[in-house]
Amino acid sequence: MIGMMTKSIRTHVPVLFALVAVVFLAFGRLTTTPLWDSLDIQIICDAHVLSLNSSAMFDHLGFYFSQPLLQLAFLAEYNLFGLDGTGYLATNLFIHAINSFLVYMLVNMLFPRKNLAVLAAMLFAFSVGSYGRVFTTLHQLEGLMLASFHILVLYVFIRNDFRHEGRVKSWWFLLGLVLFLLTGLTKAASFSLVGCLLAYKVFFYHHRNSRAIFSPDILVFIVVSILFYIGQHKWGYQNPTIFENAAGESHFTLMSFKNIFRYLTLMFFPLQQSPILETAPKWIIWVYDARVVIRFALTISIISYSFFGFVFGSRAVRFFIAWTYITLLPFTSHTISGQWLNLSHLYLTSLGFCVILAAGATGTSNLLKRQKWRKFAPYVVPAYFVAISLGVSWQLDARNKRIAGSDEAIAARQEMVRSCQRRPIRIQNSP
Repeated sequence: MIGMMTKSIRTHVPVLFALVAVVFLAFGRLTTTPLWDSLDIQIICDAHVLSLNSSAMFDHLGFYFSQPLLQLAFLAEYNLFGLDGTGYLATNLFIHAINSFLVYMLVNMLFPRKNLAVLAAMLFAFSVGSYGRVFTTLHQLEGLMLASFHILVLYVFIRNDFRHEGRVKSWWFLLGLVLFLLTGLTKAASFSLVGCLLAYKVFFYHHRNSRAIFSPDILVFIVVSILFYIGQHKWGYQNPTIFENAAGESHFTLMSFKNIFRYLTLMFFPLQQSPILETAPKWIIWVYDARVVIRFALTISIISYSFFGFVFGSRAVRFFIAWTYITLLPFTSHTISGQWLNLSHLYLTSLGFCVILAAGATGTSNLLKRQKWRKFAPYVVPAYFVAISLGVSWQLDARNKRIAGSDEAIAARQEMVRSCQRRPIRIQNSP
């Protein structure tokens, strides 16, 4: 047992250190940006209130309602870093590095090739698919924590299935259940996670001694998620979708379906109407002008790959295709047929995108393994997306630095300092 643990540490810990180094080398500059987002400033002010009266979190303090675990995390950060946003942003980057390592462990368990798992984790570390948007603000800690619990629950659940045949009396299952409850305390995303667990069961149950899809372990998770949903619906804050006042349920369904492919296309083509385009090079403007043709071609390609991936792909490839769609569903109702999509909503979804890119690159490279140099040609595609991710994240950071230097942002930070120096009044925000 000790020998196996030592071997595991020697195998996996260097990957963890490499991922941490990659994340901070690629995105460390983002931590030098002063506070510019009004929501981030509000969060620090709320954390200051909590530092004097922790029971205030049960009164739905601030913007994030009914998420005590998230509020505790912001309180801990406030006690460590105070009013300096650098530490908050560095913490977000570190959590992202841990998430990248969890991606490596998950993919390494489902695929037989370690180099594929390392490449997928590296692509995720470079924020391929979500393009660094999640690192630019403090409040994105929510999405990072949610992703951590989401991947951890899935890893522990599958580990229990591999090692203990899915028994509900094992420590792995109990750990997964506890993490599942913590996920709900971070944000109500239980059904999305259950969907991923069911996808695993569907694509792997023949491989796992032909056990039933609806085995006791998955049934327990389904029951707990239903109870959690009932509790959240009864006592938690209900944030209405943007389509609430739109043209009815049919319009809601149509726009949600359309947004699935709008978001998937955005992972390949991260250009949309934004102030960043005003200072972009001319060739980027030309590419953006051709967006209708490009997006149409990409949508057809995505639908085609999804179909043939499900029909001819391996179990793991099918699972990560399903993951991509399932984890995107909770966000498809968050934008109407406007001109802008939120890249941060792609953070968890991009895991599937990174795995599919890595599987394609390593698989093609293996077919060319007898070629001296051509076997490295397939890795040009992942490298291309890494370059895009770095370029987009740096452009976002440059824009944020300009906003942080504006008179409005400077005044907001000064007001934050004055507010946190005074004895706070109990905050009662309305939805």
